[in-house]
Amino acid sequence: MNKTLTSLIVLIPLLMAFPAWAQWPLYPTPDVPLTAEDEPDLDAPPPRTPWGDPDMSGIWERYRGFGADIESDDPNAPPQATFFDLGSNIEEGLPYTEWAKQLKEARMADNMKDNPDALCLPIGHMQLHQHPQPHKIIQTPDLIVMIWESNGGLRQIFMDGRSLPDNDPLPWWYGYSVGRWEGNTLVVETTGFRDDVWLDVNGSPLTVTGKITERFTRDTYGHMIVDVTIEDPQAYTQPFTVRVEHGIMLDTNLIEFICNENEQSSQYFDP
Repeated sequence: MNKTLTSLIVLIPLLMAFPAWAQWPLYPTPDVPLTAEDEPDLDAPPPRTPWGDPDMSGIWERYRGFGADIESDDPNAPPQATFFDLGSNIEEGLPYTEWAKQLKEARMADNMKDNPDALCLPIGHMQLHQHPQPHKIIQTPDLIVMIWESNGGLRQIFMDGRSLPDNDPLPWWYGYSVGRWEGNTLVVETTGFRDDVWLDVNGSPLTVTGKITERFTRDTYGHMIVDVTIEDPQAYTQPFTVRVEHGIMLDTNLIEFICNENEQSSQYFDP
């Protein structure tokens, strides 16, 4: 087995175990709805902010594994996204252009060694959504901030009515995000990505021509659905949509995740 893949396989269970022994002292989450048995009622209606919007704030974690072999209760739901191969639940697979197909195959043939996650660099939206580490949403009327424990990721979503930049902005790892409300759904559009984004571990690309549209719906107190549409004419022949799901985490907080470049651990694994 190659060193990079072995490192990922070894690291993921360790990272998933971190909260069991390296966490903040327990501090009760305020205003949690309770059942008649005095237990958290995760099926209760979602909360709303003092200014009337659906309240997305809280600490969230990937809801149902890495998305493989998951069937939604909703027959009209998009296929579940997967961490290692984003399109494995799409019957025809992702609609790669020939260029993107060859690039992904080359990345896999090179043992995915240039995946930003393996190099302690910022990782793409889809890998963040599917990563074992949780994330925290901080919500204000004009700005939503997402703090991802994985690689210390930080996203800003501007809710103040501005448009996506159209002045050839400097490409960013996480792009430029603007959001709006459509009923109870938060719609976030992001453009301005760098040219070397990986959508999954296997290397499905996203380029500077890419656009990601996320539709966040907190359908119950404890559950959030995110339908993600990806458009990129350089990498895909048509847009496609996948679903990710998050579950609320109570009485806890994020832990510090510091990942430096020049990762050295893979040298200790046999090829």
